[in-house]
Amino acid sequence: MDAALDTIVDAFGADCGVVSRVWLNKGSDRVAARADSNGQNSKRPLFLSFTNEVLGPFRNKPKRASVFSYLEEGKDPAEMSSLVLDWVSHRKLHDILFICLDNKGHELDFLELHFCRSSERDYRVGVEAIAEELSEIYQNRRPGLITEALSRQSLVKLKKKTNENALIMSTDNPAGLTRAEWRVCVLISRGLSSQSIGEELGIGPATVRTHLKHIYSKTAHDSFHNLARRLVSLEEREALHGIQRQARA
Repeated sequence: MDAALDTIVDAFGADCGVVSRVWLNKGSDRVAARADSNGQNSKRPLFLSFTNEVLGPFRNKPKRASVFSYLEEGKDPAEMSSLVLDWVSHRKLHDILFICLDNKGHELDFLELHFCRSSERDYRVGVEAIAEELSEIYQNRRPGLITEALSRQSLVKLKKKTNENALIMSTDNPAGLTRAEWRVCVLISRGLSSQSIGEELGIGPATVRTHLKHIYSKTAHDSFHNLARRLVSLEEREALHGIQRQARA
């Protein structure tokens, strides 16, 4: 699937792209395939799906082969999460197109194509012209292909440079944490619970959960317990103390 997606990304002149599965009843998503033409040249290659973050209510009941645009149908920038805004700025993106490949009620599959600012103006016209065909091809995929791909991409994410052997809170910020996510990690390293983190930062439980979800995705951890165990490790605490000493100096 990665090879097929790579061909699609290249054909449309996109910067990168993913195929993702969204579960509406869980409010979660996972990447099944990814392609990033500039991944080798970027400290932050594409590993995440932004469908949930950008589309909001638009992703609830889309028709197959419908196309949505970050630029035109996405949330108001003031309501967009820092994760999305930071990604768009970092990769100098002009737009992200979301194509609904399949809709099975609470389970939806999307193709995301991320276009940089130098893209041709008619990129959306080209995608819309072939969206129905892409969806039809997707419907005829080999049974079990997506399940296999979801498992394989989970392993790929564990192998990226923000794995358990890499420092999360070093000065290089290898996981690409935002300021808010960094503050959450600092509080976790001090032994605070998710409830205490919300009280300390003056944010609600939903916002804390959102920050944690983004941190899990960026650091290849799957639970608060595993993340906390990593952040309170001797290596991580020494890295954090080194940063604090630099700041005081």
